[in-house]
Amino acid sequence: MISPFLKYNSLLCFAGHTGRLLKSLCFTSLSFLLLNIIFQITVNSLEARKNINPQYNCTTWEKTFRQLGFQSLKGTDAGNGFRLFVPDIGMFIASLATWLFCKKLVQKTVTEEDAQYNTQFVNEELTEAGKIDMDEALMCEDDFDGEDDVNEGEEESTKLKILRKVASFASKLKEFIGNMIATAGKVVVTILLGVTGMMLPSLTSAVYFFVFLGLCTWWSCCRVFDPLIFSCLCVLMAIFSAGHLIGLYLYQLQFFQEIIPPNDFYARLFGVTSLVQTDCSSTWQFIATPLRNWYHYTNPVVLLVLYYTLATLIRLWLQEPVISYEDNKEDEEGEKEGEYSPAPLTAERRRSLWYGTQYPTDERKLLSMTQDEFKSSDVLLVTVNGTPVDYHPINTSLPIENGPTKIDMYSTPQYKWEHNDDISEKKEEEEEEMETEVSEKKENPKVHAMVVALQFIMKQSYICALISMMAWSITYHSWLTFVLLIWSCALWMIRDRRKYAMISSPFMVIYGNMLLTLQYIWSIDLNPELREVSGLLERKKPEELASKILFNVTFWLLLRQHLTEQKQLKVKEATLSEIKVGSLDKEDEVQKPEEEEEEDDENDIMKVLGNMVMAMFVKYWIYVCGGMFFFVSFEGKIVMYKIIYMMLFLFCVALYQVHYEWWRRILKYFWMSVVVYTMLVLILIYTYQFKAFPPIWMNMTGLNEEKLADLGLETFTLGDLFTRIFIPTSFLLVCILHLHYFHDHFLQLTDLKAVTSKQDNTIYSHAKVNGRVYLIINRLVHPEGSLPDITMMNLTTESEMIDKEEKQMEIYAQQKALDHNSEDEWEKRDEKRGREGGGDTDDEEPVTEESEEEEETTTDSRNKWHLVIDRLTVLFLKFLEYFHKMQVFAWWVLELHIIKIVSSYIIWVTVREVSLLNYVFIIAWAFALPYSQFRPLASSVCTVWTCVIIVCKMLYQLSTIEPLSFSSNCTMPSPNQTNVDNRTELEHSLLYSGPIDPSGWVGLKKSSPILAYLRNNLLMLFILAFEVTIYRHQEYYRCRNNLTAPVTKTIFHDITRQHLDDGLINCAKYFINYFFYKFGMETCFLLSVNVIGQRMDFFAMIHAFWLFAILYRRRRKAIAEIWHRYCCFLACIITFQYFLCIGIPPAPCKDYPWRYYGANFNSNIIKWLYFPDFIVRPNPLFLVYDFMLLLCASLQRQVFEDENKAAVRIMAGDNVEICMNLDAASFSQHNPVPDFIHCRSYLDMAKVVMFSYLFWFVLTIIFITGTTRISIFCMGYLVACFYFLLFGGDLLLKPIRSILRYWDWLIAYNVFVITMKNILSIGACGYVHSLMENSCWLIQAFSLACTVKGYNIPTDQKLCQLPSGEAGIIWDSICFAFLLLQRRVFMSYYFLHVVADIKSSQILASRYVHIGNCSM
Repeated sequence: MISPFLKYNSLLCFAGHTGRLLKSLCFTSLSFLLLNIIFQITVNSLEARKNINPQYNCTTWEKTFRQLGFQSLKGTDAGNGFRLFVPDIGMFIASLATWLFCKKLVQKTVTEEDAQYNTQFVNEELTEAGKIDMDEALMCEDDFDGEDDVNEGEEESTKLKILRKVASFASKLKEFIGNMIATAGKVVVTILLGVTGMMLPSLTSAVYFFVFLGLCTWWSCCRVFDPLIFSCLCVLMAIFSAGHLIGLYLYQLQFFQEIIPPNDFYARLFGVTSLVQTDCSSTWQFIATPLRNWYHYTNPVVLLVLYYTLATLIRLWLQEPVISYEDNKEDEEGEKEGEYSPAPLTAERRRSLWYGTQYPTDERKLLSMTQDEFKSSDVLLVTVNGTPVDYHPINTSLPIENGPTKIDMYSTPQYKWEHNDDISEKKEEEEEEMETEVSEKKENPKVHAMVVALQFIMKQSYICALISMMAWSITYHSWLTFVLLIWSCALWMIRDRRKYAMISSPFMVIYGNMLLTLQYIWSIDLNPELREVSGLLERKKPEELASKILFNVTFWLLLRQHLTEQKQLKVKEATLSEIKVGSLDKEDEVQKPEEEEEEDDENDIMKVLGNMVMAMFVKYWIYVCGGMFFFVSFEGKIVMYKIIYMMLFLFCVALYQVHYEWWRRILKYFWMSVVVYTMLVLILIYTYQFKAFPPIWMNMTGLNEEKLADLGLETFTLGDLFTRIFIPTSFLLVCILHLHYFHDHFLQLTDLKAVTSKQDNTIYSHAKVNGRVYLIINRLVHPEGSLPDITMMNLTTESEMIDKEEKQMEIYAQQKALDHNSEDEWEKRDEKRGREGGGDTDDEEPVTEESEEEEETTTDSRNKWHLVIDRLTVLFLKFLEYFHKMQVFAWWVLELHIIKIVSSYIIWVTVREVSLLNYVFIIAWAFALPYSQFRPLASSVCTVWTCVIIVCKMLYQLSTIEPLSFSSNCTMPSPNQTNVDNRTELEHSLLYSGPIDPSGWVGLKKSSPILAYLRNNLLMLFILAFEVTIYRHQEYYRCRNNLTAPVTKTIFHDITRQHLDDGLINCAKYFINYFFYKFGMETCFLLSVNVIGQRMDFFAMIHAFWLFAILYRRRRKAIAEIWHRYCCFLACIITFQYFLCIGIPPAPCKDYPWRYYGANFNSNIIKWLYFPDFIVRPNPLFLVYDFMLLLCASLQRQVFEDENKAAVRIMAGDNVEICMNLDAASFSQHNPVPDFIHCRSYLDMAKVVMFSYLFWFVLTIIFITGTTRISIFCMGYLVACFYFLLFGGDLLLKPIRSILRYWDWLIAYNVFVITMKNILSIGACGYVHSLMENSCWLIQAFSLACTVKGYNIPTDQKLCQLPSGEAGIIWDSICFAFLLLQRRVFMSYYFLHVVADIKSSQILASRYVHIGNCSM
């Protein structure tokens, strides 16, 4: 307890109280060791002679000796014996060794001091006592190592360098720790008081705790403790903590525990806990008191740390006298009266003298600025044997021989004070100090940025305070903290919340201190005496006080910031009131523009970055709010209040999709309602956790506990309560931030009617983007500026960009020269100023050649770096330009294909989940695709209906809805009631496989997790909202840029029909643009054949008949006349088939008529007819192929309409068919397409291959189609192939009408084969058993085999082998595709060039034969 007050930093100190303490420790430890040995010998001898009772434990004399420290070792084990006896030995040896070692060091140091001491330049005013004190104070800091004998000429070894580095690091660390103790002592003491007070709440610890609260509250009021008062407080706390420690130590003795039992009221009240207890049977054993927590053991440790810290600070203050404010004033008056009187030699002054010898000039200046009593009028001259230490560094131009000798540099430093009588020098020094401070601020922008950041954080301290209020109320549930929750919510809702938070900060501090006080009182271990108050005051663990104090810290910070701003405002008002109007006018004309320019230059980057971040938040913060809707709604179990959250979100999304202007009008009120609802949810959940509230709710609503839990009202544990309240609280903060900070700007951004020009647009304006990039890079890299003004660059084409870059490089070179010249001018000005102001030229160094070369290299490297940065800036701007173009292109592609994406995904979801609720989607999009005027209506209907489905599915997940309560169980029919002979097949029926939930037919079921169950519907809603977003974005973009929508929906807008023959690349671009425009009808025909081949059922047969009917029209114009009817047929057949997939509800337990007894239907026939059934359900995936056909047919219907538009025909060309009566030879000279026969390019070569040789390749395909399978239908392909091979050459020379007549007959036969195979598939799939038994020849003749999966096909094929490898219409479909392609070749103008070439070749050949005959 005494050791912290003693000095240990001086060897001479061991001759005083420290040495006496070591001697007393040696004597005491030796005495206890000897007495303990004597006690053990005496007790053992008395026991051996039987003079004492062997059972002497816990007797009066034994207790007395044991409390004094003499413990008998009878019966003890080795461990406890070591614990009882060895500490005395160790203490004696340690204290003796320390004393001897210190004594030896003191003797050695005294001899060295006598040898080094020099009294030549001792100040006459110093007395002998003052000299001794000064030497002692200086010697206490560092010891001399005795390295003076080392020769200076020798090189330092690596070990010596390492040792010096370690020594310098240790000295810096020692200095840092010393400064921390000196400067942060008050903070450390305050923190230790708080930790000690809350470690073990009691009446004694309350002293520390309430002192801690008082200090923090006083600090938050912007008040400062007088050093004298604070030191007195520390002395009192040190005395009290010492007494507290002594009391705790004494209570561990058995005597005091018997007087006051550990469970006694007063022991618990004063926090006196027994950590060790005594067992009379084995008094030597160390027994810890059971049922003790960790804070019982750490409390004495924290008390000891607090005491040692206080004692250390008191010792430092005793060495350094405390100066109060009044003393400071008196000192200032004394300085005015006698400025030339010598300063008293205080401890602080002695420390500054020692710092002057140990540190160089720059570090000494820095240290002198930290001294409280530093005066600029005092000039300290540090001398080494009369010579200044800084003599050589200052006068570098003089030879080193004029300085001190090398041997004297290691002698003891001496000091003397010289007082300057010139007041002007004092002013000059003050001005120099101000200039150095200003230059340091300018040269250290990082520190300035940190200060600005800390100021910004302090200004936003109200946010931390409000969050702490909510966190406090959520973490610790009670009525008292409920006030904090309501308080914080009210402040969050106010628009000017910072102002009112500042105003209410004193009440926050008062209320927080009250809560901490009450919690501290109820944390004292007074369980039976101090009862808990339910919902108000409950007994908590002591560690919970720490988190509450952290919450309260934000209140203190807020109050301090509030009072600081008030003081600053008063000072500003006072200064403004003193300024005269005339002087204001004159100064404003000169100073304000310069200051504003400097501030603007400094804050440009921050403003630009802040505006960019703000714009990003304005644009995207609403997505954060939407994400929080999902987080609140789907976290944990689904309850009613979460469903209402989702209903609010769905209402917002649906209104956004249906009516944009209404959505913008009610958006503010929507967020206000969300905020109010969230506060209501928080209040209800919070208040329901009190024990009295569940019965009140049950009586008021008449609902039981389970139904209230479905509403969201249930009691939670502390961890669950935190998540249940924290998530809505976070959502509340997100919504309030959007409502108060981003909502108005968001409405301005999304206003489609307020159209501005492109230059004013922050999103698409290249000038603003370029300006931002230029400003940030130029200011960050080279603040003096070297970049020209590239903000007005118009990066349009690559050629213009290259020309501008070359011009910019020329400007950069000129700018470099200007920068270099300006730097030279600045250097010359600096030299002139130095000559004029310095006076003495001897004190300054001339500029050497090396410094000039270094400056030239630095300027050259800086200019090169400028060029690199400039080039990177230009490249970055080009990247932004290309990125912007990619964005525009992506939005345009999405606009073209979003309707396909939306409809395809919706149909896919409805097919994967067949239900009555999804039937609306099928009806909407089946008729919206062919009739484009209904597409916006279909999107709106699907959006609203998706919201309804999501809400219904979420409501169905409530625990009060039990499907088993309304499910039906159907009994299995007898054999005379059904035509199903196989009982296992009947067991797989939906009616008899288990309980039937009627809601499953509607589209509802229990599922977990709910988010995976709703994933498809949520994605559908997202896609629908994204669709309307794309349309509005494009409208917004075109209005901003004064653009119109393109006439044709193409990718490459500059490609027209004229570019088709300009090369392979332009040809490929043209077909990317207009492939479906040219070949859409053929694509629909191929998709129709695909539907037939994939399904091979009754509805596929209907598709085949429609295909035959359309192809019968032959002419494109005739087909266009009936195409709308075909689209209507496709829409109707899809809706009808989906209705068949839904079927009748299974709940009534009624089967379909074709399953009745006596019905001549089996499962294969039902599947082929695509009838609804509970055993073999229709395959809904077939509708995907029908939808693909409907989508392409709808697009082709749009193509037929576009063909009649003149603008489209100019861009894409017309689709008018060639005249069938046209003669190729007579028309070849007037052909509108260029001749490609002579192969002038690769495109011409491709045309030759396509139009000249495709005919023979198609005949090859026909031959392969007829020979790969053996059936009657293949015979027709072979006959047609041989016919065209025989007469094909002459056929190509005939008119187009004749060619098409034969070719259309071949196409008709191909479609006939496909249709017949589809019709015969009823036998191959439905009646395969009877055909295999009775008509195997029919199967082999027509290659009948079921190619669709899911049918029941017999595996035993010994009697009749099924030709499964030869069946199907794959080769028929391939042949059909090539037949259509060749027909388009016959109908093109390019084919006329081929015919003309063939005809001319024949004419030339005939003339050659005629000439040959004539020559013969």
